[in-house]
Amino acid sequence: MRRAVTLFLLLLATTHCVLSIFFVNLSYLDLHRYGAGLESLPFQRRLLLVPFVRWAESSHLLASAASRYTRYLNQYELFTAAKLGCLLLGILAVNALGLFSLRFARRQGLRCEWLPWAMLLVIVYASYAARFEQALWYPYDLPHLALFGAATLCLLGDEPWLFLCFMAVDVFTRETSLYLIVVTFAARYGSAKWRAVSLTGMALWMVSYLIGVHLYPHNPYRLNGVAWYRMAAPWHWPQLFSIVGFLWIPVLLARGALSPLQRKTLYLASLCMAGTFFFATWNETRAWLEWSTLFAAVAAVELEVALGSQRQVPLL
Repeated sequence: MRRAVTLFLLLLATTHCVLSIFFVNLSYLDLHRYGAGLESLPFQRRLLLVPFVRWAESSHLLASAASRYTRYLNQYELFTAAKLGCLLLGILAVNALGLFSLRFARRQGLRCEWLPWAMLLVIVYASYAARFEQALWYPYDLPHLALFGAATLCLLGDEPWLFLCFMAVDVFTRETSLYLIVVTFAARYGSAKWRAVSLTGMALWMVSYLIGVHLYPHNPYRLNGVAWYRMAAPWHWPQLFSIVGFLWIPVLLARGALSPLQRKTLYLASLCMAGTFFFATWNETRAWLEWSTLFAAVAAVELEVALGSQRQVPLL
């Protein structure tokens, strides 16, 4: 009974978090143009959601549901059938990732199986739903979070072929899927099987990139960037440090609780995250959303060690 109640509450909390993302933020993309293949780059090359958005736009059922659903709710933007489709897909994707994290927790022997899922919600809510700057949402963010996150758990749990299955889809979702392929290649370099999986993932990523170039050769390029020296001002720090739910520094400080593979993955991911600063708008913390699952998993391991094991690892 206790496990069933916990699962029910986690499903509700995840749904609430996703609803908050879509109701508080505004779409940066014109969904009609994105579905028609007319949006600017690099956004249009994030291919996986293009046919889904096009289908959602044409769905009479979603259009009717969107109209009924928002009749008594105040909206910051027009609630279209396409937006409702993205919202429902987001709820499904993040809940599926949460359920997958339970499997990871059992395989890792965590006594609190729900802890990685709960930490994931803390991170996603702090970095994406609760924002006072760059309050934007994108249709591919949450599917990418789920695919990238599930592949991350496969990397930590030594499941190379399942990792490749998730990556084979994620490379068509967002180009930063390449980060995890590079991290995997470096972290698991000693394994011939993992090297083959990583190289296959790189080849699939290149295929997805070339398809995007072929389909959208003339789309204009646009970035919503802000100069770094403006973002470095102290009044931006509350939003900036919400990257991975304020846990980047605490997790690194408590790294003594982690296995060698977990520490290596964490260090490599941190290098990738630092690299994101060169092209992302710093206060748009959704740009770092893909690493939420890694930090949730290692934070859960560190908390279990700090709160219940023989080894005492200071969290701060």
